[in-house]
Amino acid sequence: MDDLSARAIAAKDNEAEFHRLAIDNQRFIKRCAFRVCHHFVRESDDEWSIALIAFYEAVRSFDETKGSFKSFASIVIKRRLMDYFDTRTRHASELSADPYTFDGQLDSEDATAFEMEVAAKSASMESVGGTLPGTTALEDEVEAITGVIAAYGFDLYDVGGCSPKASRTKKACAIIIDAVVSSEELLGMMRRKRNLPYARLIGLEGVTKKVLERHRKYLIAAIEIRSGDFPQLQEYIVRL
Repeated sequence: MDDLSARAIAAKDNEAEFHRLAIDNQRFIKRCAFRVCHHFVRESDDEWSIALIAFYEAVRSFDETKGSFKSFASIVIKRRLMDYFDTRTRHASELSADPYTFDGQLDSEDATAFEMEVAAKSASMESVGGTLPGTTALEDEVEAITGVIAAYGFDLYDVGGCSPKASRTKKACAIIIDAVVSSEELLGMMRRKRNLPYARLIGLEGVTKKVLERHRKYLIAAIEIRSGDFPQLQEYIVRL
């Protein structure tokens, strides 16, 4: 039995141990949620609460006959999140039967927060005469870029944790991205070696080995997005 499975069994009837287990595995829980939600899940999101509850459920119901705990927990988290999205979709469908919801004419005293949100979004969409743009295209791009960067040994969830914050670092990263994207030679080197061409980039304005190493995953993802057919993601790359 692997260590995580043993810890899960020990935490089944021990709240303190479960608390430690959940803290130690926050990254795993968020990664499972990311695979279902296709966006970075923060602790303020409803999806995080659902994933954490599902993790607790997995701990309480796990035993050795169910294989490894990690595989079992990932399935439970996936199922609970999919149930959540199915319920939300059904709720939205039920709301569509009420014409006042989509006329933006709900009484705020009687409507739920969700209904008010749907009404506001519908009114906004109607005012521009269309539907929400690019949802399917964006999901397709997320799936495609996930496959591209998997070859480098990481996924999109990893990118959020190493994106630049300081203005000076953002500027240095922008210089690196532009340099690689604009050079077929550097881009080819990166893709062949599955790593940034450090020697060719150190020395550019504000670019140091520390910047390259600390923000490597962000830089690679941004370069692949900028140099590929990802028009939707290219609009979001500054937020990664």
